[in-house]
Amino acid sequence: MGPICVDKYEASVWSIPPKDDQLIGKVRRGKATVAQLAAGGAVQMGAIPMTGCTGFDYGPDFPPSGNWTAPLYAASVAGVPPSTCVTWFQAEQACRLSGKRLLRNEEWQAAAAGTPDPGVNDDHTATCATNSDFAALTGARSSCISRWGAHDMAGNVWEWVAEWINPGVGCTFWDSAHGGDLSCMGVPQPAAPPAGATARELVSFDANLPGAIIRGGNYATGDRNGIFAIYAAVNPSNISRSTGFRCAD
Repeated sequence: MGPICVDKYEASVWSIPPKDDQLIGKVRRGKATVAQLAAGGAVQMGAIPMTGCTGFDYGPDFPPSGNWTAPLYAASVAGVPPSTCVTWFQAEQACRLSGKRLLRNEEWQAAAAGTPDPGVNDDHTATCATNSDFAALTGARSSCISRWGAHDMAGNVWEWVAEWINPGVGCTFWDSAHGGDLSCMGVPQPAAPPAGATARELVSFDANLPGAIIRGGNYATGDRNGIFAIYAAVNPSNISRSTGFRCAD
């Protein structure tokens, strides 16, 4: 997409044997496959859980602070659960260790252009996952592709982007021309977590700390999902079962 390369799929985070430079190189070049990761002894970390996050879903060597002692790598591969329960700090480090970074907000918006938004009419097969009980595997929803070839930019899991902001004053919704998507640029007390109680969101916003931005909605937010959906009433340290990320380089 222009001068940057946005990953096709929501990130899955992997522990790779440290001496396997060839496999690590394939991940960094975006050439690794699930079969190659499995054959190389890689283990996916933070695969979206059926229940809530533990707070230590990436192990003791890759803590929520992002101050890792053993590297983990963000891969863009089809057919796996997106990695969630991840803080902004962990997401950024996993991207950096893969030779990439989190998308900036405007890059995310550009990459999402043209993604079909089913609203509440999620068919559970081809459309974007916007009204489901659980997230789809990466790339599994065959119609959920942007004009730039990025998958799952509407719904499935919220995605961290790079920016932090100062808290704002309230939430609203875009007009119908923009899908009626949620617009929440930081509030002291959000009315409700983005996906409600059933998604086991761990949202607690400290207005004395910066807000970080997540984009696109998740699998359960219905017509408030979409490529204009933005939520910044989360601190960078927040973890959620339905928040993941995507990298770019």
